[in-house]
Amino acid sequence: MKKLPLKMPNKLILMLVLGVTSMWSCQDLIKDYELDTNPDFLKTMTLVDYIEQGRDTSLTLYAEAIEYAGLTELIAKGEQTRVVPTNNAIRTLLASAGISNIRDLSPNVVKGLFSYLIFSGTFRSIDLDENETVEGETHTGEPLYLTRLTSSTDQYRVVVNGSNQLATPPIDVIRQDYVFMDGVAHVVDYFPTYQQLMTPTDSVPDDVDYSEAQKDTIWVTDEAHAYRGGANNNYNSGVNQLVSRSGQYRYTFFKFNTLPIDYVDDLTSAKLHFFVNTINGSNFVPFCAVHETTDDNWTAPTLTYNTMPGFGPELVTAELALNWNEINLTGYMQNVYKDEKPVISLGLQLLNGQNITSSSVQIRNTEASNGIYTQFISLMGPIPSELILRHNEPIVVSNNGITILTKDHFSMASLQSSTYKYSDNNILFSLMEVPANGTLTKYGLPMKKFTQFTQQELARGAIKYVHNEGGSDSFQLKALDYIGGVYEELLPVSVTVQ
Repeated sequence: MKKLPLKMPNKLILMLVLGVTSMWSCQDLIKDYELDTNPDFLKTMTLVDYIEQGRDTSLTLYAEAIEYAGLTELIAKGEQTRVVPTNNAIRTLLASAGISNIRDLSPNVVKGLFSYLIFSGTFRSIDLDENETVEGETHTGEPLYLTRLTSSTDQYRVVVNGSNQLATPPIDVIRQDYVFMDGVAHVVDYFPTYQQLMTPTDSVPDDVDYSEAQKDTIWVTDEAHAYRGGANNNYNSGVNQLVSRSGQYRYTFFKFNTLPIDYVDDLTSAKLHFFVNTINGSNFVPFCAVHETTDDNWTAPTLTYNTMPGFGPELVTAELALNWNEINLTGYMQNVYKDEKPVISLGLQLLNGQNITSSSVQIRNTEASNGIYTQFISLMGPIPSELILRHNEPIVVSNNGITILTKDHFSMASLQSSTYKYSDNNILFSLMEVPANGTLTKYGLPMKKFTQFTQQELARGAIKYVHNEGGSDSFQLKALDYIGGVYEELLPVSVTVQ
């Protein structure tokens, strides 16, 4: 965890850069002819200057976001390391929030997201020892990690947030070691957000009585996978697969027809179920993203890589394991019913495994073993809860400021004689009425109606209130527990702006 001061003559720097490029195949360290021949070329301009001159058109949304959030002066103050997401990374982030334009978010929300990508000190790959990690304190106060990894083929590969303290997989730097007059920049194709590793919500005990709860099951109508290496081929008869390696990308798609239910606002559980029969790759722990697709006009017998639907909003990420997997889609399903969508179309892709030989996941299809592995979405209504209100205090925020929410603002507990375990990871909140003059964020991303979070995420600072404009504010939450119980009243939370 250190900054290594390096003072080298220009010729030596040039030899190092060219040597790294030719010997270890770093990913697109440099592309510009002037940069190839003059290692000090970028030191005559700022990062934003470089983008605005059109030298890298994949970074234009970054420059737009920095200007919109009022961060231009901050990122240009010098002696800093900046992680720069591509247009693709930013569009994916926006899609996960259900929007398409950075200006659909408030400037203060954008400021929070992009301030996390800046920390003091200039760190290039050649400044780090083998397998060294630098923990940078960002301008949001949350750590961002930069790690140099080494292998027989690449001695200077850099990843962002490769920490076992985080719930997200390491993010590969795709272009690194840009040295501008205002600091160093590394380019990524996935937007980093600070997501601490949380204790998963416990499995429901076997003895819970659900005899009075309303329950429904939605069975898959179409399921297939697409393979980039056979872009015109249909793989409907084969096992569903997930792969995220160069030239070997495979994606799996599920489609469901919704069923009418009369307990939408009280829907306490909606889970996607599918069976993983094989995980390949040495020590590979797959992280899967579930997306809503951009359209549902596809069928299993005709789907190919060239005709597959696009990946829309990212609904959830989850670590996959062998056998049956359950992925929580409760908030998404509540919005599906609110918007009266007749069809659900989901796309699954791996977020990691790019550098693990033969990494892949196989998911049983409906044809296997007479349909016993058919994918489905389980729905369930509420049962009475043992939760009691512990705290409900006003939130105080400065004008145009951000307040990290804690259990002192609102929290639930249970009776000491409770039958079940109501620890923070087993108490949940669902946003039922959004604030009018601000934005609630979870890991920096705006929350919309029905978004859920656990009391543990609240306790560890993952939930923030971002003031946008106007005076006092309020929002309402529903408190739930891990066994499907719902607190009988909505929880009103007031906001005082100073």
